[in-house]
Amino acid sequence: MPKEKEYVYLPVGDFLVERVDRTTAYEMPSFHLHYKYEIYYEIEGTRRYFIEDSAYIVHAGSVVLIGENQIHKTGAIGDGPSSRIVVNFSAAYLAELTRSFPGVDFCGFLNEKENHLLHTLMPRQQNYVYALLRQLLALADDTGRQVCAAKKLLLGTLLLYLQKQCRLQRELGCGSGRVTNCLVDQVQGYVVQHYAEKLTLPQIAARFYISPCYLSRLFKRTINLSLVEYINGVRVKAAQRQLEKTRRSISEVAADTGFSTVAHFRRVFKEATGLSPQQYRQYSLRQTREDADEGE
Repeated sequence: MPKEKEYVYLPVGDFLVERVDRTTAYEMPSFHLHYKYEIYYEIEGTRRYFIEDSAYIVHAGSVVLIGENQIHKTGAIGDGPSSRIVVNFSAAYLAELTRSFPGVDFCGFLNEKENHLLHTLMPRQQNYVYALLRQLLALADDTGRQVCAAKKLLLGTLLLYLQKQCRLQRELGCGSGRVTNCLVDQVQGYVVQHYAEKLTLPQIAARFYISPCYLSRLFKRTINLSLVEYINGVRVKAAQRQLEKTRRSISEVAADTGFSTVAHFRRVFKEATGLSPQQYRQYSLRQTREDADEGE
């Protein structure tokens, strides 16, 4: 697995900031999720972003906010160049800051659906966000104690500012920016209700009285995932809950969440999370023990 993926997926790095500039269109090969927060700032270009059960169109100057363990995937719109900065960090990374300000919630707003797309920033506000991100980039490779403190303070400042702007966006009634389609919403609801059953594109299309080809194109165009990807995403989230909260075997979890074979379950789960189901269960148990120790 490439180093960048290890940093994003696995519990081996608490903080990552990077800028990527592309001259041609780029499509993320598959959805993924991780127990880290993510801030995505679009510098140039327009992209489609899928988060949990919703899709958004992201223009230059917009900010995408992703909470812990939320499925997401980005895709190209058009063939033009694009540039973005991503900050990826764990709750543990800001633990010292949150302990210093016990009445301040730095990260909770990132989990809220209405805050996934911050699309109302004025040029002056965009420039301020961009300036903070560039400062984080400039310090990215320095591991000195003072620089590490500066990075956490800069990130805390950025989070508080974005939280304020999300609140103002809601107060102005500007909407979430979510791309909507009534039929796609209905299909998503059906999948959420029946993910443990055998689901196929022809079967779902027949239920909604449309052709499989039309449903496939509509789904991909609306939320940037194929119907199969969406079904797998719902099943992975359900499997995570079982791995965290039950002692059921891996084969039982696979069967309970609609996967046809254990091998298919393991492949899809690891592609999405970076961990095998066994590794994920061990990591979850370790996190639960650490949280319990901190609470004592």
